[in-house]
Amino acid sequence: MIEAFFSISALAVFTAILFTRIGRSEVWRAMVAPLASIIGSGFLVSAPLLGRELGGFAILGIAGLCAFAWAIGGAVRYNILHVEPLLEQALPPRNVAVLERLSAFTLFFAYVISVAYYLALLGAFVVKEATGAADPVMAKLIATALLGLIGWLGWSGGIRKVIQIESGVVALKLAVIGGFLAALAAYGCGLLWEGASVMPPEPRGDWGSVPVLLGMLIMVQGFETSRFLGEEFGREMRVRTMRYAQFAATGIYVAFFALLSPLISAAMEGRGETAVMDAALLVSPLLPLALTLGAVASQFSAAVADAIGGAGLAHGATRRLTGHQVYPVLVFVSALVLWETDIYEVIALASRAFAVYYMLQCAIAAIVTAKAGGDRSAIAGRILLTLLCAGVAVFGIPAE
Repeated sequence: MIEAFFSISALAVFTAILFTRIGRSEVWRAMVAPLASIIGSGFLVSAPLLGRELGGFAILGIAGLCAFAWAIGGAVRYNILHVEPLLEQALPPRNVAVLERLSAFTLFFAYVISVAYYLALLGAFVVKEATGAADPVMAKLIATALLGLIGWLGWSGGIRKVIQIESGVVALKLAVIGGFLAALAAYGCGLLWEGASVMPPEPRGDWGSVPVLLGMLIMVQGFETSRFLGEEFGREMRVRTMRYAQFAATGIYVAFFALLSPLISAAMEGRGETAVMDAALLVSPLLPLALTLGAVASQFSAAVADAIGGAGLAHGATRRLTGHQVYPVLVFVSALVLWETDIYEVIALASRAFAVYYMLQCAIAAIVTAKAGGDRSAIAGRILLTLLCAGVAVFGIPAE
């Protein structure tokens, strides 16, 4: 029965995205990039991490992260509407131009780290499904081989062909997530029918959990991709669809944590990146395989997308290096991060890098709002966000 719920729901989502007017609409096309970036396979890692830190408060933890991301997204949306026109001027304001260029360099390094993060997860999922056990070294070898492939594709110009299948990959990933949520709902209903508990474990956590929570910002990162879709969509469309993407992502995350409540304890007991796979096995033998398929597809697609984004940012910021020349540097740094850290350290490191980028974007929004004579509360709010992002960059630490 659970397998049927999974299959029907996954097929319905896949069909709706690829074969209906919804999937062909301009709103969906503008929304899919930020939504796909926010809802990566990292959402599978978030449950055991937050469960071990917060126990029954894990759902509040993910809701807090989503709220924080929403506030930062507001600053990015302001920059789309008000800062982009300034940067298009022949002589843009110097301080804004300098901060924007610095943020481009910062985002390049954030993308480099996130490529390592995506491929580390991919390698872990593949090894777990193939052998039934975690093998960090083998996972890193797989990730390194894929890094080499991305580097070669980027150098040769073939990487654009990979991106052409992006819409199908995104549809597959969201279909797997939709099916997984339906399966969890069916499992929970079955427990209730049998009179079993579906409550989460006892709440836990203290002030020491705050830096760990800050170190998980990358879990809800990705909405900033709307900023770089200007060649395809107008400003109003990008702002509107970023809001939709963040609303949808928040709903998916909160629903995931709520429906996973009976399995949070099992996920907490597992170790490594694939702990939620072990918990999913309690629901159905089909789920770990389906989750692995969706994770592998989405992680490689996300890694390629971030590699292209990083190369484009480096080219635009340096105005010297071509995109082809950037890829070897990107691959080398990503491989270094991959082998010198574990997945939890990569998550915290990537969160810090994106936090610096968001800090600069919030600072730009505050400066432009002040120069435009904007509301003082809006200026104060963006200054506060700047400081909070700086706090993530300084105090965010890996989960254990």
